[in-house]
Amino acid sequence: MSSNSLRLKYPIVLIHGLGARSNFGLVNYFYGLPEMLRDAQNQVIIPSLTAWHTIEFRAAQLKEQIERVIPEGKVNLVGHSMGGLDARYLTSQLGFADRVASLTTIGTPHRGTSVSDLAVETLPAATFQAVDRLLKLMDSNSGGTSGALTQITRSSRTGPLALDAPNIPGVAYYSATTAIANPLITKALPIFWLSHQILKKSEGDNDGFVSVESATWGEHICTYAGDHYAQIGQILGRARGMDYLKFYTEIFKRLKRDGM
Repeated sequence: MSSNSLRLKYPIVLIHGLGARSNFGLVNYFYGLPEMLRDAQNQVIIPSLTAWHTIEFRAAQLKEQIERVIPEGKVNLVGHSMGGLDARYLTSQLGFADRVASLTTIGTPHRGTSVSDLAVETLPAATFQAVDRLLKLMDSNSGGTSGALTQITRSSRTGPLALDAPNIPGVAYYSATTAIANPLITKALPIFWLSHQILKKSEGDNDGFVSVESATWGEHICTYAGDHYAQIGQILGRARGMDYLKFYTEIFKRLKRDGM
């Protein structure tokens, strides 16, 4: 691969998902991706958003952090999981559309996920209240809310909330995702075994958290075999048979081809 084969026209913003951080010590959320992009001479920024909070709150944090580092000019937004919804809300509702060249989502629940529906419907309200108190204790400044889970239910993403983030003319929208292959026991982390089966019955092929149908948005670049964490090269580059570097490469070659 030539040194500039993945060099894009505009800086790249990598946006992590719900319940996570931009990095865990020396380990980046997007395993190996920042290094690969910087080696190709890209400017890469990796915002750190509150792990558990609403799309609106995280999108506002995202805007502030981008503007601090890159105060003007266009950027390429790349969001994994709920990070893609944060990016969509930022683009459509926070006066940022003219700054966005492209918006690429990876494994994002654009139409929600039945896993979240099941959690919201099954767990008692007291559980969510206890979690909210714990989140507040862990971070007294921005805190957090388990209510973010309600924003990725199937009903919320196909109902009124979905209207909060329409596609904006002039912004290029892309998506990529994965679907767990057989045998499940070796191709997915144990945390996805049960959820994969639940989603398979209700939504079809899925990564253990989001179905392919829900994750498809705009121009769909590719669907690889892998679970939700394999999409970001986790854990520590062990992606259960998925070539995550090839996955990354296909995504960014497409953006480069389209002049992003």
